[in-house]
Amino acid sequence: MCESNLSRRQLLRYAALVGATFPALEAIGPDWSLADAVAAGGNAVPMNLELVTVTDTTAIITWFTGDPLRLDEFGRPRPVAAPGRVLIGTDPDPRTWKVVGRHDRTAYHYVEVTGLRPGRTYYWRAESKGRVAVATGVIPGSVLRGPAPPLFTTMLRPGGKEVGRVAWLNDLHFGEQVAGLAYSNPSLPGGGIPPGFPVDPEHPYWRFMGRGAVHDARMRGCNLLLANGDLSNESEPAALRECKRTLDAFGTLGGTDLVRPGDDPRYFVTRGNHDRQRPTVAAGLVDRFDKRFHRGFEKGTQHFSVAVGTGRARYRFVGLDSNDGETTGVLRRSELDYLEAELEKGEATIPLFHHPARATASATGLPPFAGGLDNDDARAFRRLLAKYPNAAGVYAGHTHRNDLSRNTETGRLPYFEGGAVKEYPGGYTVVRLFEKGYMVNFYKTRRRDARAWSERSRGEYFGLAPSYLLGGLQDRNWSYRVDARRRTRLAHGRESLHPGFAADASESLESVGALVD
Repeated sequence: MCESNLSRRQLLRYAALVGATFPALEAIGPDWSLADAVAAGGNAVPMNLELVTVTDTTAIITWFTGDPLRLDEFGRPRPVAAPGRVLIGTDPDPRTWKVVGRHDRTAYHYVEVTGLRPGRTYYWRAESKGRVAVATGVIPGSVLRGPAPPLFTTMLRPGGKEVGRVAWLNDLHFGEQVAGLAYSNPSLPGGGIPPGFPVDPEHPYWRFMGRGAVHDARMRGCNLLLANGDLSNESEPAALRECKRTLDAFGTLGGTDLVRPGDDPRYFVTRGNHDRQRPTVAAGLVDRFDKRFHRGFEKGTQHFSVAVGTGRARYRFVGLDSNDGETTGVLRRSELDYLEAELEKGEATIPLFHHPARATASATGLPPFAGGLDNDDARAFRRLLAKYPNAAGVYAGHTHRNDLSRNTETGRLPYFEGGAVKEYPGGYTVVRLFEKGYMVNFYKTRRRDARAWSERSRGEYFGLAPSYLLGGLQDRNWSYRVDARRRTRLAHGRESLHPGFAADASESLESVGALVD
């Protein structure tokens, strides 16, 4: 179905093997700034090529040009600006390919190819200064299933009219001081283990990554945004205030139970483990998260339910709290009861909460993301969904990776974990809702400083972050067929996971173009 991601044990083993090959990170310090100038000259080698997004009509391709002989303070190739372009066609013969996305000098290349035909297979490559870009190395990897397969097939829409467009964001971590730590200890080089990437206090990565993702989601036509946990670093009041201001730039918090096409933008949030209640000497447990975001919850709770669509077809998103006081990674009985009541309404329903509920979540997660939902709570949750054929998917964050999986109890039902906003791969997910199913596409945040930070932070975990966090093409881009036009429970067996692949077909390339940065 989709490319397998590394397990926690595999990734740590590979990290131990390659960790000694990286230079000592002695230069890391609080004065580090992402604003360091890109070299105007040097050996511009195009690398880290990734086919990030494939929709029914577009494809997004990113790569980096740097000098592998001149390393920065993190042991990464120093960025070198160079021009770039993409060549693409429907025939394997490169002589027939069209040049698109030609752009001026940059080290952080981003090309969005437009005008593609649904269900068509395309062949392509990316170049800078006449050199062909080399794909990101991942473990395990193959040419056809890696980060930049030389051919891809555009997706097919599930069918029916589009009735809504939703943005999924998770793991914003406003207020964080160091990225990429499995164990935090300020006395260690790089702030912990493995050595991390410190924040620029004048231009913190979480600020421009969060703002960029919110802006891009709005520009891609979403009028509902669901921020699924870990909005803050440790529930700091200042971090929560700034995060709310950032989300307010998208739209209004809560205030409705139905979002129709053309309605003013709204957003809702769930609580992550970093947002949970905190103990204080004077007042015991203090809930700073609820103080900021309570208007998005049903009164006296930390959950919500909002429908998206029209009078003809509708989806329902049910946000739950996977925390209980200081305890995290749990679903209280009250949360499951609330979900069951919402499922009884008969609409195509997608629950979301921060911790993944897949059966193997803890076994395949990497510290500090290893803890999925409590095993007993996760089983109770999956058994509940198995009773309701109108359950239409599950969305989680926490692991910072793009991952699509299934579980025995719920058959073909998709369980999706979204890549983090705040670090590599650095983006958000757009969900396009149709009468007969929905499409899911992960996007990297587009602004230049976001592209630079995503490139820098791919060096997390001794450079092995892409092997764990990026996911396969079909983890990031997939669709699910479900008839959202019904208002009663759906018949078992009618839903199916659909990767969007189709047979090759010839076409004219005259309509194919590109948006570049």
